Amino acid sequence: MEDIEKIHTLARKYCMVKSAYWGRKYSKLIEEGTSRLDSGDYTLEEKKLFPRYIVLNAILPEIERFVPNDFSNKDKVKNSILHVIQNAQNRFTEINNDDATCQETMDEERQAFYDFIEKKCMEIPQSVRPISYRRTLSSQESKMLWIELKKKWSIDINDYWYPLISYKPNDTEAFMDDYFYSEVGIDHLIKILKKRNVQRVFELREGSMSPEYEIDLESFNSAYNINGEGFWFSSDLDWVIYASHENSITIAGAWLLAEIKKVWSNWEERTWLDWKERLERGL
Repeated sequence: MEDIEKIHTLARKYCMVKSAYWGRKYSKLIEEGTSRLDSGDYTLEEKKLFPRYIVLNAILPEIERFVPNDFSNKDKVKNSILHVIQNAQNRFTEINNDDATCQETMDEERQAFYDFIEKKCMEIPQSVRPISYRRTLSSQESKMLWIELKKKWSIDINDYWYPLISYKPNDTEAFMDDYFYSEVGIDHLIKILKKRNVQRVFELREGSMSPEYEIDLESFNSAYNINGEGFWFSSDLDWVIYASHENSITIAGAWLLAEIKKVWSNWEERTWLDWKERLERGL
């Protein structure tokens, strides 16, 4: 692995590992029942904790806007990363910028990350292992992909899709997501896509501020999360997967739907029902 790639990889790993670490620390604080004041405001302990993973989660997508091939030498990638560390913002950092303690905590975390990159660039470790490709899409790329989804699948930007709207495109079926994940599973879905020579997948999200990506197939996971409902597809646009907040997963595309049905003998019993119908039927 070349030095440029190592520096970029180290920066990505730092964000991932430290964000997960601070997130676990904050979860433990909540579990212990020591969070939030009677007024509903955050405690001092919280303000010295949660802003750390918030700022790291703002930095990571900005680092991932570029890939190692964008740089001609290690100084350029280092300087770009340091600039991102100092300046990256998202909606969560912005709403906490006015609180002096939260701002101080985020500044501390930025400085710790800055110092880490400076130190590692002085003597780059030889043991750095690569991680899965993920690139944050530019706003123009996202815009064009949403336009193509609209043309091909009648999917509107930042809006619901089938089964949360009545219109059902051809070669489309919606399932209860928990049954899909347990009875088919992401691993098998990846195998199906790999056989079709899919290597990279686009991930678009409903939230206007949510990062949108081009990712390796191996790291693809079509699930609803904090970034909202999601759409996944490849450049050919001959298939789409949609995960909604209503515990549905929609599979669209004649060939993909056919492959799913081959390995899911009871798929008709797993088509999507809303929570009221599920309770009534005991599913």
